[in-house]
Amino acid sequence: MPGEPTAAYLFDLDGVLRVREHEPPARLTELAYDLDRYGPALLGEISDDQWRFSVAGALIAEGLASDAAVQAVLDWSEPMGRVDREVLAVVEEIRAGGRQVALVVNATDRLERELVALGLDESFDTIVNSARTGIALPDAAMYEIAAGILAVPVPRCAYVGRRPELVAGAERIGMTGHLFDSAAALRSVVAELSAG
Repeated sequence: MPGEPTAAYLFDLDGVLRVREHEPPARLTELAYDLDRYGPALLGEISDDQWRFSVAGALIAEGLASDAAVQAVLDWSEPMGRVDREVLAVVEEIRAGGRQVALVVNATDRLERELVALGLDESFDTIVNSARTGIALPDAAMYEIAAGILAVPVPRCAYVGRRPELVAGAERIGMTGHLFDSAAALRSVVAELSAG
């Protein structure tokens, strides 16, 4: 309800909490994220390993030697990025203030391993991953699942993401949306929303 403080914050991972510093070759990116190839991994219909294997197969089909294709996929797969410590500090402040935080992401079944590698596996009250739910953002159900697990009414949740269409998806169902651009702006928004 208007005027009530925000009780739960839903965060996306990439571009918010995680910074990726290694850009894969453009063609590999095109092949990997082709919706017909990536979509099934995103919805948990195939594993992350199967998806990456299919990317190597696509590179081979385009004429790259198999050893080179496999190495290209390994080189792309290995870096998991780094955590933006300023944003993580905001997440920790939210939780220390008695509010809940969920990670709500479109990701493959590798997400849990990535969170462990990044040291983020205990940073959230719940994790809602499209590969586990079988639905993807901006489907309303993704936001609603997180709110339901946290037992917080949708209007008292805020979604923080880097992609305008995902922020708009949260706003369509009555959540507050914040299009992330910096940790400083996020901290200011959180202070305002948490105060009601």
